Amino acid sequence: MKTSIYNYFINLYRIKRDGIIGSYYKILRSLNSTTPSLLNLDNINKILVLAPHPDDDAVGCGGTLIRLTEKGCYGETVFFTNGRKNITDERNEIAEIRRSEALRGSKKIGIKNSHFLNYCDSRLKQDNNVVDFVLSCLNDLKPDMVFTPFFIDNHPDHTKTAKILALAANQYNGDFLCCCYELWSTLTPNYIVDTTSFMEKKIAAIKIHESQTKETDLVDLAKGLNRYRAIASGQPIQYAEAFFVASKKDFIKMSKSL
Repeated sequence: MKTSIYNYFINLYRIKRDGIIGSYYKILRSLNSTTPSLLNLDNINKILVLAPHPDDDAVGCGGTLIRLTEKGCYGETVFFTNGRKNITDERNEIAEIRRSEALRGSKKIGIKNSHFLNYCDSRLKQDNNVVDFVLSCLNDLKPDMVFTPFFIDNHPDHTKTAKILALAANQYNGDFLCCCYELWSTLTPNYIVDTTSFMEKKIAAIKIHESQTKETDLVDLAKGLNRYRAIASGQPIQYAEAFFVASKKDFIKMSKSL
């Protein structure tokens, strides 16, 4: 009986997953974005980074963020979760540790201001409070580009972060580019950024998150993925970060399709 119930839910998951992936590729084809090219960052002066967890910014797009901030770009980051498993988790020290790591990591990347929403891990909600907060960040900062995980990244907090941005963007009167970075699921990207010259600083930023790197070799993960992206690009570069970049309008449309 238990096996039958388990198989039932596994099949439901597969149907949902296949539907999402099918919609994703349909949108990719409609945007003519299956061949990645180098992303032009010359006109990007202000950025907002959405990080579900305190190390996601460094691992997912740290090289690109460093490249931007070193050319004078102003950036702010929203960290959605704090490392605690639930509201009854008494390990307050992990939240304090991860906050400290996030602040030091942001400083290394060049981010000027960080916001902490303090949701528990895997408990992020798409409620009005968090959507309104992201909307207030958009209204205050008026970013040229917003970095977020993608809708089908393999973590519930990551997928919800993308959906939260879409909900906030739908209420925002301004415009910006949505730059989706990859973490636990690889993208079919339409753009890459050469991060060769910034890889050493990216690795240093990742290493600041000692509470996480002692459990998972995030440095090796980032180096391997970024090296693969460079080789696959066909460009004469050593490391690259890959992104799916869409206009605000297309990003909102995608959120409804997925």
